[in-house]
Amino acid sequence: MKNLPWRRHRAAYPLQGELQPRHTDLDRWQHLNNAALMAMHGETCQRWLQSVFGEGVWREAQPELCVQASATDFLAESHYPAPLATGARLLSVDQTGFVLGTALFQQGHCVGLHQATLAAWGDGQVLPLPAGVAHALQAAADAQPSVPASAVAPRSESTPAPAPARAHFAWQVPLASRFADSDARGQTSDFCLARLAEQCRVQFLTQVFGPHRQASPTGFMVAHVGLQRLQRAPPPTQWQAGCGVARLGERSLALHGALFDGEVCQATWQSVMVVIDHASRRSTVMPAESRTLLAPHQLPSAAAPAPQ
Repeated sequence: MKNLPWRRHRAAYPLQGELQPRHTDLDRWQHLNNAALMAMHGETCQRWLQSVFGEGVWREAQPELCVQASATDFLAESHYPAPLATGARLLSVDQTGFVLGTALFQQGHCVGLHQATLAAWGDGQVLPLPAGVAHALQAAADAQPSVPASAVAPRSESTPAPAPARAHFAWQVPLASRFADSDARGQTSDFCLARLAEQCRVQFLTQVFGPHRQASPTGFMVAHVGLQRLQRAPPPTQWQAGCGVARLGERSLALHGALFDGEVCQATWQSVMVVIDHASRRSTVMPAESRTLLAPHQLPSAAAPAPQ
């Protein structure tokens, strides 16, 4: 996404709007936190769906039109209380689903990009797109102004990777479920998955580096988060989360994790973080001691897919 220059221009998005950040969206660094920004991208996607299928799409649509996978790039820090301008555009459609691209802008600058792959869901599983839905999507695509060719790569028709087993993750942690984890249909919400992935990441790093890791002169800033939903189901009474190191780079770190209801995997996630100097807020080389602490937590290659 971030390598497509047109995606950083608001004029490329036919549906535009504005969202107001809240004080509760701030993190300890006094900028908007990652899960809150992912929720704003999700809200922008919902507004696009309502513009095409009507205001009741989130309540009435059968089968449900819901996110199957998403990828979010965080391009710059965003702050409170300045509003965020939004943009949404249909990127591609095929018989298995469709892809929406959204962008967030603050004070004229693109601060984040998001790509959501949506599908028709029934009984917790992905279904072929109904003909009426496919027709409406194609009409929406035809009505959009053109952008450069190959805006996104075609969706793969290959068989999705099998769900990981809990045993793939040596490091695991239980995470409490909340009433607010359900969406309007009673299923695990996209925001819940984003929040749980963030909580799992933070607890993993805290255990690896110790409770005083924030006092270190270097740290990590999240640059990319990918989420893949394997099924739509109600949230469990308690989640079981697994996490490990997918890649150790010179200036970056990639984590891979999964969220389980018992032994059943509901979703997987990947997080790419850049090593930063806390004082300058700029990229730096990963300290040798950090690499030493992280190395024992590296996942087998089969259990650590490349970040999307």
